[in-house]
Amino acid sequence: MPNTPIVTDPKYRILNATTLEIQNGEGWHRFTKCTTDTNPPLDYATMPAASHDPEGSIAPHSEPTPETTSIQSQEDQHRPACTNESCKQIETFLKKHYCGGSPAGNGPDESCDLRDRAKRSSGVAVIADYDCEWNETTNAADCKQQGQITPQLRTILFRELQQLGLPAQDPGNTYFTVWQSDRVRWSVAQTDYSYRIGDEIELCEVIALVDQNSNVIVLRKLPFTKTDVDVPKTTEWSLVDLADTRDRGHPDIVLVGHAYEDHWLEVISVENGVAKTMFSGFGYYL
Repeated sequence: MPNTPIVTDPKYRILNATTLEIQNGEGWHRFTKCTTDTNPPLDYATMPAASHDPEGSIAPHSEPTPETTSIQSQEDQHRPACTNESCKQIETFLKKHYCGGSPAGNGPDESCDLRDRAKRSSGVAVIADYDCEWNETTNAADCKQQGQITPQLRTILFRELQQLGLPAQDPGNTYFTVWQSDRVRWSVAQTDYSYRIGDEIELCEVIALVDQNSNVIVLRKLPFTKTDVDVPKTTEWSLVDLADTRDRGHPDIVLVGHAYEDHWLEVISVENGVAKTMFSGFGYYL
C-alpha cells in the first residue's frame, strides 16, 4: 500500500485502537489487530477450511465479508486487468521485447523475468548514464557516472529533488541518466540520490521529461526518505526504453518499478504536455 499517515488519509478509517478499515473501490475492508505479541504462535489447525464446489475447485465468494478479506486478496495495483485495445497492443509489445522466462516468482501465469534492459530501441541516444557494481570490501555499491549533462539540466533536476525534500547540504551521491529519441524533441532524465547510514539508506529520485524550452513534466518520483537497506519500504524506478509500443511513429516511455521483492513494467504516453500511464504489469514478485 502507499506510504500514508493513515489519520488524515480519506482511504482509511480508524474505528478504535484495534480496528482499521481500508477503502477498496466503493466498499471498505475491515482489519482487526488480533494480538500485541510481535512473534505470535500460529495454529493453522484452527483456520477455517476453504469451501469447494462439486468439481473440487475452490468456490469463489461473490461478496467477501470485510472481516475475512486480506490485502493479498485484493487486485494487484501494479498489474490491473488489461481491458482496452490500446493496452492489449502494448501488452503484446512488452511481452515480445522485455519478458524472459514465464511464469516467474510467485506471480500469475503471465509474470516473467525481465530481460537485459541495456538493449534499447534504435534511435535512442544515451547522453548520460551510470553503472553500479557491488563492492564486497565496503559492503556497498560503487557507482560511476558516464557522460555529462548540461549545467542547466543539472540545475533543473536538483531543483526537483529539493522540492521532494532533499537537504541542500546532502552528504550522499547523485547520479544522472538522460536519454533522447530521434523521433521527439524532448529528453527523459532520471536523477537518483542515495546515502547509506549503517543498516539504513537515504533515497530520493525523480524521472522527468524535459523539452527544448526547459519545460518539465515529472513522470515518477520518490520523495526524500530513509529506509532499511535490506527490506526497503519504497518504490524506485528505472528507465527501460523509449519505444513505439503501439506502432504510432511516436515513442512511449517504458519503465520498471522496484518495490521490495516486486518488479513490474509500466508504459507512459506523453501527448500535448500531459503524461498518462497506459500500462502496468508483467514482471514478477516473490
